Amino acid sequence: MNNTPQPSFRIDPTLTLALAQASLAAYYDYEGKPFKIPDNYIYWTRFTGWDDWFSTYGEEERYGLIFKYVGPENVKNRFIVAFRGTSSISDLLRDAEFELAPFTPYRNSVSPAANVSTGFNGIYSTKGGNMQKTMQQQVFSVISQASEVLITGHSLGGALSQLFTLDMRISLPNVRIGTINFASPMVGDASWQAACNKAGATDRIIRVVNYWDLVPTYPWYVSGYISIGREFEMAFSSVLGSFDPLSDHSLLNYQTVLNNCVWLKTQVWIGHFIDAVYGIRMSSTAVPTLDKEKWLVPLREIHEMKRELLATPQTVESEIVLFEE
Repeated sequence: MNNTPQPSFRIDPTLTLALAQASLAAYYDYEGKPFKIPDNYIYWTRFTGWDDWFSTYGEEERYGLIFKYVGPENVKNRFIVAFRGTSSISDLLRDAEFELAPFTPYRNSVSPAANVSTGFNGIYSTKGGNMQKTMQQQVFSVISQASEVLITGHSLGGALSQLFTLDMRISLPNVRIGTINFASPMVGDASWQAACNKAGATDRIIRVVNYWDLVPTYPWYVSGYISIGREFEMAFSSVLGSFDPLSDHSLLNYQTVLNNCVWLKTQVWIGHFIDAVYGIRMSSTAVPTLDKEKWLVPLREIHEMKRELLATPQTVESEIVLFEE
């Protein structure tokens, strides 16, 4: 029996696709490429973040975009804040920092204290090099007069979007917010969950995930981390049944499936498409009934075995003879 609850709600098609497009635009902006702006919005500004590693080296990188609403609805000061996901080696190093650290909001204070990933928190709240403001300070300086903020991100950007969601509920509690992110890893432990519940952030978050994507289960090898918000689950992967983590995680593939499923009554699309990563044939199906935890357990065991083997002292011969005469 599947212990993972199936989505008991519908996601808004227009909003979901607009936020997926905003998340994709943040990637393209990092790469210096032209990007498509969500319908009824205009580009407003970009923001940066700080990646450091080994407490010595670091660099400032483009991390996201802010768009302002100019559509037909009579809404003033509505913004989209979009965070990109992992795109550089320094991002990968930050992603691997799963020690916990207390989260500090832009204004006011968190109660109870919220412990979150030091890697995600470091990108969000620190500065270095020639940066004048942290990512947190940059974003809040732009949306301080907002009436509504829509928040999104993919992968690492999904984690940053969750930090920002809690920050908004604490720092600007009177501003309407909503978050739809894609393939977000877990951000913090039970204290993080409790803080989000108390601040009213949890029920503002929808996490769109692919059943076959491992990233939303990260860090599955670290105990204590907890997922928050409502989960809208899809299922797509290679028709060959091969393990293709990049394809299962690709935002372009998420976008393809969403473009087909969100308009359906069931919001489940059964069909095939071409993978955006390798060009292989992909299949979109109903979410399998097998509890994902059952195939995560062997992965945990392999991880622990590898960790123990690497930690075991090795004896190396002083001389190795490759060929004997």
